[in-house]
Amino acid sequence: MNNDLVSRVDAYVEDVWEDVVADISSLVSHPSIADASLAKDGAPFGPEVRAALDCALTIAQRLGYQASDDAGYVGIADIPGEREEHIATIAHVDVVPAGPGWCTDPFSMERREGWLLGRGVIDDKGPAVLSLYAGAFFLREGITPRYTFHALLGCDEEVGMTDVKHYLAGHEQPLFLFTPDAEFPVCNAEKGCFGGTFKSAKIENGVIRSWSGAEATNAIPSQSECIVAVPLSELPAPQANADRITLEDAGEGCTRIFAQGIGGHASLPEGTINAIALVVGYLHEVMDVKSNLLDSAERSYLDLLSVVHEGTAGEGLGIAAESDAFGALTCNAGTIEVADGHILQTIDVRYPDSTTSDEMAMICGAHASRFGAEFISGRAKEPFSVSADSPAVRALLNTYREVTGKPAEPFSMGGGTYARNFKSAVSFGPEDNSLELPAWAGSMHGPNEAANEQLLRDALKMYIIALVRLNELEF
Repeated sequence: MNNDLVSRVDAYVEDVWEDVVADISSLVSHPSIADASLAKDGAPFGPEVRAALDCALTIAQRLGYQASDDAGYVGIADIPGEREEHIATIAHVDVVPAGPGWCTDPFSMERREGWLLGRGVIDDKGPAVLSLYAGAFFLREGITPRYTFHALLGCDEEVGMTDVKHYLAGHEQPLFLFTPDAEFPVCNAEKGCFGGTFKSAKIENGVIRSWSGAEATNAIPSQSECIVAVPLSELPAPQANADRITLEDAGEGCTRIFAQGIGGHASLPEGTINAIALVVGYLHEVMDVKSNLLDSAERSYLDLLSVVHEGTAGEGLGIAAESDAFGALTCNAGTIEVADGHILQTIDVRYPDSTTSDEMAMICGAHASRFGAEFISGRAKEPFSVSADSPAVRALLNTYREVTGKPAEPFSMGGGTYARNFKSAVSFGPEDNSLELPAWAGSMHGPNEAANEQLLRDALKMYIIALVRLNELEF
C-alpha cells in the first residue's frame, strides 16, 4: 500500500471526523420512512424522505459535489473525472419505522461511549454520509479521478427499490458500484427474496380483536400485543416463557397479551426471539385449558401460525434449503394484524439458489389450504452474484485486508441491497455482526440501533483507498 496515500487519508479522516458525526446526526433527525401514499411532485416517497434527501444533497454541495436528483427518486452527487464513464456508490436515506423498545429518541442521534445511537446510524444514513466524505477526499486533495464518480442516494431501499428502477431507466449503468450497506469484507452474492401473506378464513365470532408485531416485514418483532375479548380472570398464567409474557386487563371484558422478544433484521435471525411466536405459544397453552375459547377459524389459523413460526429456516413450512454458494434459507414472520374479519401474517424469506420462489409459493399455498386459509404471494427476487475473481472485487478485498490486518474472503448474505439491481456491484460494509453490543445498544432494524464509531472511521478510510484503487483499474 502506498504509505504516502495512507498518511494523507489518515490525516483527512482525523480532520473531518467531527463534521462526519454532525452530518450523520442531521440526517438521522429526519423520520424518513418511505410512504408512496404521501407522494407529491419531486417527493415520490413522501415529504420526510424528501427532507432527508435534501439534507444529504446539502451535505454533498458543501463538500464540493455537483448535486442533483432524479425527480426525488435518487440523489446524485457528482465529481467529474477524466472520463465520462463512471464508478459509483449507493446508500439510502430512507429507514424502517422506529418501532417500540427504544431507550433514546430514535430520531435524535446520541453519542455514547464510542457508539452512535439512532434509527439509520448503521442502516444506512451513517454509511451514506461516509460515501459522500469518501469521494470528497478527491476534492480536498485536488485530484481529478480517472473515472467520473457518482455518490448515489436512494430513497426507497427498505420498501421496494423502485427508486433505483426509476434511476436506471434514464441513466447509464456504472462500470462498477459498491453499496456501504452490509457487513465487511465484501458481499458478492445475495440470496433471493420471497414474501407473502397468510390470510385466515373469515372469522365470524372470534375473540382476537387486534394483534401487532413488527412494523416492517423485514424486521423480527421485538414486541407483540394481542387483545382478546376474554376477561383476565379466565385466562391461565403463562407457563412457557413466563418471563416474556404479561397479561393485563384491557377493559370491557378484554385482556392484553404482551410478549417481549428480541428483535433484529429478518435475514439475521440468530440470537433473536420472535415476539409473535411467543403469543402463538401462549394462545396454544390457553387452548389446552379452554379448547373452545377461540372461533373455529381462529383455532385453525393458530395451528397454521405454529407451522409458520416453527424455526427460522422454514422448517415448519417445509421450505428449508441451502447451498454452498449462498448458505441456508431464512424465514421471518414479522407483521401480523386483524383486518376486515381476517388475521394476516406476513413472511419474509431469503433463499439460496437451490430453491425457487415458485416452489415456495406452491408449498405455502398448500399449507394455507390445509388450515382453511389462503396464501397471497408478494415480492420475488432471484439470487444474484458477482465473480469473486473480478479485479474490482479483489481491489476491495485487498483494501480491507491491508487496513484491518484481517483475512478476507467474499461472502453471501440474506439481506437484499441495491447491488442486485446493477450489472456489476457488491456490498462493502460497514457492519460487523461479530462486535459485542453494549447492553443499551441494538442492531439495525431493531430498537436502539447502534453504530460503532471506530468501525465507521475505519470504513471511511477503506472507502477512500478503495475508490483510489478502482480508479487505477481498466474496466
